[in-house]
Order: sequence, then structure tokens, then C-alpha cells
Amino acid sequence: MLLHALRTEVAATARRLVLSRLVTGTAGNVSAREPETGHVAITPTGLDYETMTAADIVVVDREGQPVDGRWLPSSELPMHLEVYRRLPERHAVVHTHSLFATVFAASGREIKGIHYEITIGGGTSVRVAPYATYGTPELARNAVETMGQQSVVLLQNHGLLAVGPTLARAYAIAEKIEFIAELYYHALQLGSPIILPDDELLRVLEKSRSYGQPAQLQAASAGDREGSTDQHERSRAARRRQQATPG
Repeated sequence: MLLHALRTEVAATARRLVLSRLVTGTAGNVSAREPETGHVAITPTGLDYETMTAADIVVVDREGQPVDGRWLPSSELPMHLEVYRRLPERHAVVHTHSLFATVFAASGREIKGIHYEITIGGGTSVRVAPYATYGTPELARNAVETMGQQSVVLLQNHGLLAVGPTLARAYAIAEKIEFIAELYYHALQLGSPIILPDDELLRVLEKSRSYGQPAQLQAASAGDREGSTDQHERSRAARRRQQATPG
């Protein structure tokens, strides 16, 4: 299978979005880019994520033309491709309709720095991109232009877009910003939340660059996990075939 490891990771991330309640049904989408060829592995349109496997993930080229896969790609493919065109250092995209982030998006209201962990998105707040119909080049442009050099943006009356150098990072950003959005929402109910000043958040942002384990240790750990992920994919596919076999 072309880009098997990448497709496996995309499918696993899609399933994780459902488990963490960052999406429901077939909402949202996930993709990752293979740096050497520029090919993009992306979730298909209109399929439930709960049972998704690597075989369901679609591969397209940098222009969005099909390369491999049996399904049509996500309707938000233009937005993913725009990210990869305009932000070449980003290799993964996670788009969610998570509840509290979407509450702010639907209000046209940015998420402010109520907690220092908002800096995971690369800035001191999360801005709101102007509304445009889903799946259109206009939405793609609005999202990327509003996001700028940050790694997350709200899509007005729509949801959230997170990007990163890896799928793990893009997912972590989407998950953390949903937490910040929920925190901010509840704090607003109490009155006037205390927003951290920009200079403090910029200090935290700089400090966070050295946070965590060294990259070489993370890479080794990822290799150890890959074998177990492949086994999970094979077991899931076997269960699906068994369910499809008449009794």
C-alpha cells in the first residue's frame, strides 16, 4: 500500500478525534503530507471515523489529483492543500468541530490568553478567520491568511483548524485549544476573566521551545510504537471482514 505508515497514522488520528469528542459523526478531517513527494494522505469524505483504517485513507498529489485510494477525499481538501502550499514547514492538518472552540468561532470571538498553555498555538490568542462556505478556495485562503505563522485558527461559524510539523503535534494543538476554549467559556460565566499580558505569554512561548524530551528520544519511541499500531490495524481490518461475512 502506498504511504502505508502515513495512512495508518492519519486513520489512527481520525479515530482518536472521535474518542476525545473533538468531532462527531463525519465532521472534521485529518491529513498528513509526505515531504519527499508532496503527496497528501487525507481522510475520505462522508465516512465514519470510528472504524476507519489505513485502507480508507485517500492519497492525492500536491494539486489534489487522486494517486491512490478507493474513496473521494475530504470536502475540505482545498484548505489542507492551501496550508501545505503556504506553510511548507507544516506537514499535518487537523480540522475539528469541537464544541467550545466552535462556540467562540460562531460568536466571531477570539480565544484570549486566559491560560499560558494557549501558546501551544504559537501566539497569545486564537484568531477568527472570516466565514466562507466549507470546501471552497475562499475558506482555505481566509484560514491560512488569518492564521499567519501561528499553528491554529478558528473558522467563523464552522470550527477549528490546527497544523503542525507532525500529526501528533497538530492533534495536541487542537486538543489543548479546545481545553482553553472550555476554560475561557466557563470563566466568562463568572464575570471578567483575568487575561495574561502579551509579554508574559511571549515569555512562556519562548520558554516552551525547550520543553519536553529531546527529538531523538521521541523518534526512537515512535519507532517502537509503529509495530503495535500496525498490529492494531490488521486486527481491526480482520474484524471488519468477519462482520461482513454472512453467518
